[in-house]
Amino acid sequence: MTDTVNDGDNQQWHIGGYDHAMSQEDQLEQLYSQIEAHFPLPDFTPPWKGGLGDPTAADNYSAKLTDRITQAAMMVLGSAVDHSMPGVAFTEGIDVSNPSEELTQFTPAETTSTTWIVSFHSGGWWRGSGAALEMQWQPEVAAVANLAGVMAVDVDYPLAPQHTVADMVRSGRAAIEYARNNGAEKIVLWGYSSGAALAALLIDAADALILTYPDFAALDGLPDDIRGEATLPDSTSWPTTYLQTATHDEVVDASSTRAVAADAPDITWADYVSRHRISTPEVARQRVQDIADLIKNLAA
Repeated sequence: MTDTVNDGDNQQWHIGGYDHAMSQEDQLEQLYSQIEAHFPLPDFTPPWKGGLGDPTAADNYSAKLTDRITQAAMMVLGSAVDHSMPGVAFTEGIDVSNPSEELTQFTPAETTSTTWIVSFHSGGWWRGSGAALEMQWQPEVAAVANLAGVMAVDVDYPLAPQHTVADMVRSGRAAIEYARNNGAEKIVLWGYSSGAALAALLIDAADALILTYPDFAALDGLPDDIRGEATLPDSTSWPTTYLQTATHDEVVDASSTRAVAADAPDITWADYVSRHRISTPEVARQRVQDIADLIKNLAA
């Protein structure tokens, strides 16, 4: 191995035969820098905070993100590594149906229990439907259902500002009732970001709660006419809870999330080297596998 020094920037360059495995943190930095350079983040500001109110650009960005992560990972992390995202890696044999306009049902290749997942997408209460739902979020739901061997229904709940949190909660309750009427003996509510806050509003109907990078502050930030009387239940009343936090979350303060959940009686914590929307495919697969493992343990 020969080391040379670039006098221009005083950085050491390694030429030939240099074997170095990047840390997960370094991989995330490389990946995010590649995506940020080529696909600038559109405006994600909700209309009640001065945004334009049209979710199209943000949803299209989210819809394309999984493919862009894979492509960017191949560019900067090496093409000889598995860069498949969960929706590609774990969904073989899954069956998809639509029992109603709001519900998408995922039936795994092999059903091993009567536990059902009811899931809620992210989006700050005003976006996350349409292309983002179909291409970014629901493939993860399908992956978890297939890995855990359980049925899942994903809820395309009504969005603000045209609808209130009460409308969203009613939509969630209807999905839970559908699952119960179709054989669910245990209900696991799973939500991502603001969807995690929505799931927490429904814990009285749940046997377990999975919160992925939960954005509880998004509920507090809603206008009164949208939020109504919705308040997060005290964590002492939460059922079995699995909390996932991102080490490099630029949207959510993980320490405040932990403070909200600190008194939950039965809670499991896990940190992932991730930003709020972006992680390496390896971390994304692990996060989904961990959720599936937890659900299988609950179903046992």
